[in-house]
Amino acid sequence: MTDTIPHFAPGCFGSALSFDDAHPVCRGCAFQEQCKPLHATNLFALRARWGITTMPDAPKGATKTSPVNPGELALPKKTQELVDRLDRSNLNVTEKLQKGENPFAGTLPFMRIVAHLLIKLDRPLTRQFVAAAFMTKFDWQQNTADAHARMAFQALEHIGAVREMNGTIQIKRT
Repeated sequence: MTDTIPHFAPGCFGSALSFDDAHPVCRGCAFQEQCKPLHATNLFALRARWGITTMPDAPKGATKTSPVNPGELALPKKTQELVDRLDRSNLNVTEKLQKGENPFAGTLPFMRIVAHLLIKLDRPLTRQFVAAAFMTKFDWQQNTADAHARMAFQALEHIGAVREMNGTIQIKRT
């Protein structure tokens, strides 16, 4: 690359690998028109260096990937199982928490503790605080308490009952 990089150009400017006309970042970049020919030159040089003379066809059945939507990312297995259980149970977790009722009064003891703390303390909870409560109430080891606190936070946030901010959760108010 012998061309001069313009002032304030992003670090990917002219990259043989990262430029893509269709990508929203490249489409919105002020340097796109200057970057495109430099990208082509650098890609050609890279292919020549590695002896690549043709572009292979895409494998059969392959489709162009699109950016991942964070809402569609998979939950950890145990958290997904908990979310599925909550969905099947019709506990109306979000509504009951907003009304100040514990939706887990007769089931899921560790979730009952989290809901109790959210309702009674009426302030954001940290995972460490909830894990300490689990260790005290259930006589759990640190790893077990941490895992259950993490699972509770993820499940409650996933179903929309709480909002997470800076590592804390609190009841989502309408």
